[in-house]
Amino acid sequence: MAALTWLLANWKLMLVGLLMALLGLQTVRVAGLEQAAADQRATDAESQRLAERAQRTEEQRRAAAVTKEATDAHARITTLEDDLRGARAAADGVRSAAASAAGRARAGACTAPRSPGDPGADAIGVLADVLRRADERAGVLAEHADRLRIAGIACERSYGALTIQ
Repeated sequence: MAALTWLLANWKLMLVGLLMALLGLQTVRVAGLEQAAADQRATDAESQRLAERAQRTEEQRRAAAVTKEATDAHARITTLEDDLRGARAAADGVRSAAASAAGRARAGACTAPRSPGDPGADAIGVLADVLRRADERAGVLAEHADRLRIAGIACERSYGALTIQ
């Protein structure tokens, strides 16, 4: 009975003690949640940092691949230009030989002299001129086609390097 009397007399004190215990428990719980949230933020920041590093690495790989393809294409174009210079020199030699052969053929022709306006005045000269112009045009077209081919290959390889492998 003395305990019951003490409880009834001190119920306010007991209620304050219970409330203090619950407040302490809530404080511990909130501190735990704050720590979990801080840990989650740290994990998220680390994940974001790793994702950004991976993205930078991929961008660097792609840039290096495109640069390599551009360098290779430039080297192929330089080689093409060297080959074109050689082909032009050879074509000039062939044209010179054809011109001298045409001159010899004209000199050895046993036909009566004709005026320049006559249709058959210089058949060999006309043929040589047509062949020369056709050869020049074919060279220009071949050079253009080679440049387009090199550019197309470089573009295709650059695209291949940019796609995720």
